[in-house]
Amino acid sequence: MPKRVRSVDEWVVLLSSPSASERELAVEGLGDALGAEDGMARERAAEVLLEALARPGAAVGPLLSVLQSAWWPPPVRLAGTAMQAVVVAVSTLDAANAAVEDAAFVLANVCRVAPAQCAAVDAALEHPRPAVRRAAAGAVGRMGEAAVPLLPRLIPLLDDEEDVAGAALESMGALASLAPGVAMPALLEHIRTAEGARLYLALTALRSLVEDARREGRPLPSLQGLEASLHRAVKEGESAIRVEALTLVGLMGAASAELLERVSGRLEDTNPSVAACAAVALLRLGAPSQAPVALLEFQLRAVEAPEQQAAALSALEDVEPATWVHARDMLKRVADTASGPTRDALRALLEQLV
Repeated sequence: MPKRVRSVDEWVVLLSSPSASERELAVEGLGDALGAEDGMARERAAEVLLEALARPGAAVGPLLSVLQSAWWPPPVRLAGTAMQAVVVAVSTLDAANAAVEDAAFVLANVCRVAPAQCAAVDAALEHPRPAVRRAAAGAVGRMGEAAVPLLPRLIPLLDDEEDVAGAALESMGALASLAPGVAMPALLEHIRTAEGARLYLALTALRSLVEDARREGRPLPSLQGLEASLHRAVKEGESAIRVEALTLVGLMGAASAELLERVSGRLEDTNPSVAACAAVALLRLGAPSQAPVALLEFQLRAVEAPEQQAAALSALEDVEPATWVHARDMLKRVADTASGPTRDALRALLEQLV
């Protein structure tokens, strides 16, 4: 016999069970109901989950998780209720709690179907609880063009505590190409002054903005003052920061002799990804090609050191064919003797150069 599917009302009863396992099962069942063909069942399940979310002592994490993963599209009728329930629930969490990320998705999804709720996200950016500010800041970057007016409201949050600032930086990066005049000055200032994770996120956001402009054939945004900040970032202790900084150097279009010398020094970096990114940056800037091409060839031929090959192949991804004019012969040589994924990736790259 086929297994009987419980009704939403039966899951509601189990949601109040003293048994943790039954409550967990009820949340899972209501999550399934969010995708039911019956529209009334979907709305009833959503109402129950939102009511449970706003209740004192609620299991906030599982409830937000199921709403984030299964509730689309949220009906406009429940938009206000959802915003209020999420804010109430998140206000009970620490800002570092992973459930805050789920909350950001739910807030964004609600605003995508009910743009009037952007005002509630705007208000939440000033909430006294850091977790709410983080959720609201994270939602902004997932709301698309409707959130562009909120971009200036993220700037004060860049100096907030770590988790809030990180969410604000990620959202600023997501929206930067839609409002570069707002985002660029804030990102440049952050690259000048920030450390650690904040510096990394600011570099990533600015790199994404510049790459989008290059890909779409738009004029590059003004990067005045960036080079001085990149001097510091290129020699940072964190390899991920050096990778982002070197990628940005290559995208700038021009660099001083001093910065080129510093980038050249990174060809000897002990981290293979940093070294590969330095090589790509030098080629993009039209620096003498012998040393960077030799470094990439060494990495691509390092059969017994797959991390070297992976670093070179990763650095080669999404690089415009014109950059590889001086490396064409090297790529052919390596492709002729390589095997497996390395050979396939190089052949695909060479096809772009034809």
